[in-house]
Amino acid sequence: MLKIFANKKFSGVLEYDEEKREFIFNYENDSPLSLIMPYRFKSYVSKYNLHPVFDMNIPEGYLFLLLKNMLIKKYGKINDFIILKHLSDTIDGYLTYKNNIEENKNTIFDLEEILKSKEQDLFSKLVYDFFSKSAISGVQPKVLVPLKDRVTLSIKEYIIKSFSDEFPHLAENEYFCMKATAYAGIKTPKFWLSENKKLFVIEKFTYIKNNNEYYGFEEFCGLFGFTREGKYNGSYEKITKAISRISTDNEKDLKDFFKMIVMSYLLKNGDAHLKNFGILYTSDFKTRFLAPAYDVVNTVIYMPNDKPALSLFGKKIWFNKKKLLQFGEEFCFLDKEIVLEEFNICIIAIEKIKKDIESYIQLNPDFTEYGNKFLNVLNFSLDDNINNSYKELPDGIL
Repeated sequence: MLKIFANKKFSGVLEYDEEKREFIFNYENDSPLSLIMPYRFKSYVSKYNLHPVFDMNIPEGYLFLLLKNMLIKKYGKINDFIILKHLSDTIDGYLTYKNNIEENKNTIFDLEEILKSKEQDLFSKLVYDFFSKSAISGVQPKVLVPLKDRVTLSIKEYIIKSFSDEFPHLAENEYFCMKATAYAGIKTPKFWLSENKKLFVIEKFTYIKNNNEYYGFEEFCGLFGFTREGKYNGSYEKITKAISRISTDNEKDLKDFFKMIVMSYLLKNGDAHLKNFGILYTSDFKTRFLAPAYDVVNTVIYMPNDKPALSLFGKKIWFNKKKLLQFGEEFCFLDKEIVLEEFNICIIAIEKIKKDIESYIQLNPDFTEYGNKFLNVLNFSLDDNINNSYKELPDGIL
């Protein structure tokens, strides 16, 4: 049994019926914990899988395999309830699993220390200290770490990402993609590239500024009733319809989402799936808005045949300018002039990041081959792909 708290107020209890393989949540107080699970007397029953709002906390990929192996040794079996129960004591956010979060008993690192460290096995050390407490999704090697900011003297949680030999320079890849996204005027969390170029660090974005509280956060994967296995289901049009229905500032959010999609197409981010877009909201649910951009990466540089994660106009292809403008007008409900203006802002952002990458290559010769491939992808997006849609990158780009 797990007691669930929303905004530090007791909501109810989550239980698991192992025989029926059912996850059962019952409210005991009128303290709603999700946009899609309002307060009611009737039980919320989910067969085989955790309810989506809880499933968001289950790690994927690298962290999941580490955690799975550890918990099987401890319990002799594994299921999502065991994983959530193991992680629950340290989940800190809008939803918590105890009334008062205990102080973290792990070593508290310094943000500047992480960014400037020359320690080759630093990420391994962080994983050793924190992986069993990291309620964070995503396939990429990453860990959730509390870090102290020397300027504000505050301790916040940051996501620290590394990369494997299979995906070289991934930290730099995400850094440049996020920087381009910010250039386009899209809101992003604070992020950094470590001085040794091996770590990408991003601040957890659910904090309410100057307040000891959190925004509620739900990924569109959960909002559509899917668990993590369903993250590639659906379309970008479906997300726009959900934004129109959920957001309390949908005109701004639809414009931002349009730019997010344009940037994903220009950067060739084939991983812009349902878990990589979400909604933030206040505890009274009266203010609901699109979460900042996160997890933006050029994926075709590793997988040349990669395609967009979700469909657009019924297809998963790299659409040209004409179709992207059509998406902005028809589904984001933007005026023709605004669509063109925002698209051009995205083009300027890509031109700016190209210059940044060119300068970076000059200072980091070991990035030359990879950097030139990155530039080739961006040039393809700005030239051929502007006028023509492609199922995948043509031969010779990489």
